Amino acid sequence: MSIDVKRPFLAVALLASLAACGAQEPVAQARLRVVTPYSVKSLDPVKQGFWASEWGYGELLMRPTERGTVEPWLLASLSRQGESAWTLTLRQGVRFQSGRTLDAVALKELMEAHLARNPAVRSALEGAKVAVTGPLAVRLETGEPVANLPSLLADESMFSVFDVASGTFTGPFEVKSLDSRKLVLARDPGYWGGKVRLDGVEVRFVPDGQARTLAVRSGEADLAFYPPTDALRTLKGDARVSIREAALATGQLRGFLNVRKAPLDDSRVRRALSLAVDRKELAETVMDGFYRTPSGVYPEALPYSVKNLRTELPAAERLLEEAGWRRGADGTRARDGRPLAITINAYSPQPDTKPLAVAMQAQLAKAGFLVKVAEVPENYAAMRSAEGWDVGLSFDGSLSYGFDPVAPLAQMMRTKGPRNLGGIADPGLDQVIDGLAGAFEPAERDRLLREAQRIAVEEQAYHLIVVDRVPRVVAGPRYRDYRPSSVLLHLDASTAPCGDSCGS
Repeated sequence: MSIDVKRPFLAVALLASLAACGAQEPVAQARLRVVTPYSVKSLDPVKQGFWASEWGYGELLMRPTERGTVEPWLLASLSRQGESAWTLTLRQGVRFQSGRTLDAVALKELMEAHLARNPAVRSALEGAKVAVTGPLAVRLETGEPVANLPSLLADESMFSVFDVASGTFTGPFEVKSLDSRKLVLARDPGYWGGKVRLDGVEVRFVPDGQARTLAVRSGEADLAFYPPTDALRTLKGDARVSIREAALATGQLRGFLNVRKAPLDDSRVRRALSLAVDRKELAETVMDGFYRTPSGVYPEALPYSVKNLRTELPAAERLLEEAGWRRGADGTRARDGRPLAITINAYSPQPDTKPLAVAMQAQLAKAGFLVKVAEVPENYAAMRSAEGWDVGLSFDGSLSYGFDPVAPLAQMMRTKGPRNLGGIADPGLDQVIDGLAGAFEPAERDRLLREAQRIAVEEQAYHLIVVDRVPRVVAGPRYRDYRPSSVLLHLDASTAPCGDSCGS
């Protein structure tokens, strides 16, 4: 059986939704200034390669689109042969910033580097082998069926494309310098995809959310990424800036639940916690409508989505009573002399997590939980330990940025998955996830995804889905028509400042 994924596209017409309107030629001294909370810690193309496609100094084999699909990017086509083999055929004329052509030999080298060193790739494609079959073609043998391979190739955490010999990438921008404060990029004059409109980009790492938005208001920056809701409130009606919104709500705040220790080692307590959280209040009141209320793990428009998130305080209290947690005089529940105490971790690069955690603290107190809110500098680092936390807030979507539901499920909920931070070990859920790997038919995939939701949400409540987020950016006058990417592709060759009439 063979399935072809082929969609030609013009190299100079990349993501149209990211393009700023205006003049057709680059504006003089067009240097984009960006502020973001996330630091690019290194240029390691395997361990930190996901930054490359985000900031335009690298690209991927497949590309996620603003339509919720994936299409070839550096590939010309992707074809499946049988249950566990694929042919990847490259576009002609692609070159690395080192000057080397991206051909089948270079593709084999970089894929093998990821297979050897990238935990996400190893987890998804364990035992896979790559062979050159033509000047621009390789054959990927996966051993086991991998039905979601097109989406994996569009996922920034998987196969970043780089020259193994030089460490360089293929994007419209080249890295000129990187330190703890900023990343500096310059236009690649020989970019294979055509004319690059910006002269360069400066990406400054500014953890404080208010400082980022103030930088745009004062004219020190053009774009502020991940603006906190408190800052967005103050910017309503401010003529000096624009609040720009992405097309799709791809962001999701979830709580990883530490199931390795009491009290969240009991599914009844986890289910009670989920029932006691009022997501509508969090999205509409606490966050002033800048977030959306989730009805399930996946967006309602998807065929496998199940509406299984609800707020029902009496049901939460019944579950806690059943688990032996009794209310004391102060309203806090206890069992065997120990309070029903949990710690919720917010994390500083995402300042919205703190007010959301505080609001959840008040909501959960109504059910009898005693909640401590802690703030950590890095969410994943704090959750690598089994101690010191119970709920770790993190913006981790149930869909990858390649619109794949399978890889996030396998990474976050399969036993020993690379992002299974709460210690989930459920053979039944593992069996469902493993079945998804070979579910090439949409009906079978949808059935298995609904079963996974039944186990993970309704039966076990392994994760707490909190609110959905639409990506937003605060833009200065020169970029007031910039459209944030739903899929983290912030820059491309067509990104440029607006002309005098732009936005009028």
